[in-house]
Formats: sequence, structure tokens, C-alpha cells
Amino acid sequence: MKFSDIENVIDKHIDEIIAFRRDLHEHPELGGNEVRTSAKVTEQLKKLPVKIRENVGGHGVIADLTGSEEGKTILLRGDMDALPINEINNLSFSSKVPDTMHACGHDMHTSIVLGTAIVLSELKDKIKGNVKFMFQPNEESAPIGGSRAMMADGLLENPKVDEAFALHVFGNPTGTVAFRPGVANSRSDRITIEIKGKSSHGSLPGEGRDAIVTAANIISSIQTIISRNMGPGENAVVTIGKITGGSRYNVVSDHVKLEGTVRTFDTGTADLIKKRLNKIVTDISEAYECTGILDYQDGYDFMFNDLALSEEVIKSLNPLLGKDNIIIQPNPLPAGEDFSFVTKKVPSVFLWLGTETDFNKGKCILHNPEFMADENSIKIGIKVLCKLVLDRLNSLE
Repeated sequence: MKFSDIENVIDKHIDEIIAFRRDLHEHPELGGNEVRTSAKVTEQLKKLPVKIRENVGGHGVIADLTGSEEGKTILLRGDMDALPINEINNLSFSSKVPDTMHACGHDMHTSIVLGTAIVLSELKDKIKGNVKFMFQPNEESAPIGGSRAMMADGLLENPKVDEAFALHVFGNPTGTVAFRPGVANSRSDRITIEIKGKSSHGSLPGEGRDAIVTAANIISSIQTIISRNMGPGENAVVTIGKITGGSRYNVVSDHVKLEGTVRTFDTGTADLIKKRLNKIVTDISEAYECTGILDYQDGYDFMFNDLALSEEVIKSLNPLLGKDNIIIQPNPLPAGEDFSFVTKKVPSVFLWLGTETDFNKGKCILHNPEFMADENSIKIGIKVLCKLVLDRLNSLE
């Protein structure tokens, strides 16, 4: 089979796939509430010669395509959930749901994986082995996520998955893919710090125990973890992103809540930061006669692109995209991704799909209310996944 045959099938269906993506973009749903989205995915899958499982790990959907010959099984993942962001783009298909938007491109991912299912279904007689299509809920709901729930519901079994691939849109030029062999993304943990003091009148602060002053010193001290407890070659991020506290301008606050995130690339660094955070919160709170409690939630794990499979991906995609359009990232990204749990179970590769052209220049920023993706990258994403599936199934014994 020539790859031009695959491209012809893609061209036949690309308009309907783009229309499907626009429908998802107009009707985004937050993690844990992907009722309409999963129903729309299932509606399309029922037109294909696939075995469908619904309500997997929540609103997840699995579709298994069996080829004409026995062989190994490849998993392709597309996440479905949106973000609590109000879209400010003026598109014909902008979000119709207030304060909810596909600002991370999950509508693109779902459509690309569905499009790949449509194309490979027409070519099933040429497929040796099986393809498992994973439509995942709840990716944005760290530290819980949706992939572990789907795995607990048997995602990687019946048939047993041998390799897995996922892609994510990114602000690189359309026509490129980027990835990093080995550790590709950071671990993503969540921290909540509760500081309890004693309120008093603002004119008599000595009668109170100021939780805001305590919080300010804790925040300042947290910034020294990276600069003073780690070497210059080590990499990590600790960010406090939310502060709530106080009741009135002239009252010493008796309570402050801090929320933040920790991004690390190895277990030793994560353990060090956890230890330092706990000591800083406890000791500074005690020094200011307050009580401080750290809730450290382990989140998404480090994502690991299998080294041997990464080499095979390069070989497979070189003739499709061209060597210059395959970007090998020198460093891992400090972004959490719950596909990481799949990468811990089976050899996997996670790709960043370029989706920026002149029309959306500067607007391909993830988690931004102006986020826009280039729909031409849908076709490229389908080509990439089809090429990887067919090359890998033909080479696996």
C-alpha cells in the first residue's frame, strides 16, 4: 500500500473531521462533565467497524479496530475536556458556553484520533494487528486526571497494548512535530497551604496573630528553595498562584490559604522540595505564633518517551515530514500531562504537533482566552498517527 492511498482517504473525510472539531469547539465541556463530547465521539464511532466501550473511567470511550491479520496492538490517545476560560475570539465556531473553552486544543486531539479511526477503518484489510483508540476525559483535572481511571477499567488489556502514542497541539509551525526522547515532561504536583492565626482590630495588631504577614514570609522563603537548595544545573519550578485570606480592610486576618504547583524532573528533587516546603511552612508559622499546614498532593508523574521507540518514530516520520520538520527538544518541558501514566506501563511516545501559521501568529498560546489552532494541522496529525500505526504494526512481531 502506498502512502498516497492513505492521503486519498484522509482527503475524502477531512471536511467532516474539521466540522466535527468545530462542533466540539462550540460546545466545550469541563473535565468530569464530557457527556455531550463522549456521546458525539460514540455517535461517529458507531459508523465504523470497531468494538466500542463507553463510560470507561468516567466518560471515557475506547474503540478497538481489528486488522485482517493477527498482530500487536497500538494505542492512540485523544483527550476531550476543556478549560474554565472564557473565549474572546470572534470565530464562526467560538465557544457557546460561558467561561468554558477548548483553550488547550483537546478538541483538535479528539478530532485527530477520531479521524485516524475513520481512515484506518477503511484500510483495515491492510492492517496487521489492532488499533485501540482512547478518548480520555479529565486530563485537565490534576492531580486526579483521567488516564489512571481508564487504565483501572482495563484500557491496556483485551487486547493487551504493546505501544502507545499521543500528540498535543503546540505553538510550533504547522507541519512540524517536536518531542524529546527520555524524560519529556515534568512531574506536576499541587500544594495547598493553610495558615491559621488570630484576628484582632487592625489598630491593635498585637492582640492578633497575623496570617497575612505569616503568608508573606512563607511565600518569600519558598522562593529560596530553587535558588539556595538546588544546584545551578538542576531544574524545578515552585509557583504560588493563588492567595485567599482576610475579611475586612481593618481586621488582622486569622486565615490565609495559598495554592500552587511544583514541577520537577526527578524523584530526588521532588522529595527535597516537599521536605523544604514542609519545614518552611511549619517553622515560619510557629515563629509568627500561627499554625501552618501543608497539603502536598502528588500529581501527574514524569512523562517518559521510550528511547528505542523514539528512534523508530524518527525513522517513520522522516520521509513523511522531512528531517527539518522533526524537532528534537533539548530539554524536558515543565508541563504536567497525565499520558505520563500510560508511558510508565507500555513503550510510548508523546509528540507536540505544530499548529501555528500566519493567521494565528502569537495566538497559539495554550490556556489562553485567545488560543487558536491551525486546522491544517488536523490533516497532518492524522497522517502522522496513520504512518506510525502502520509502520509499527508491520515491524512488530
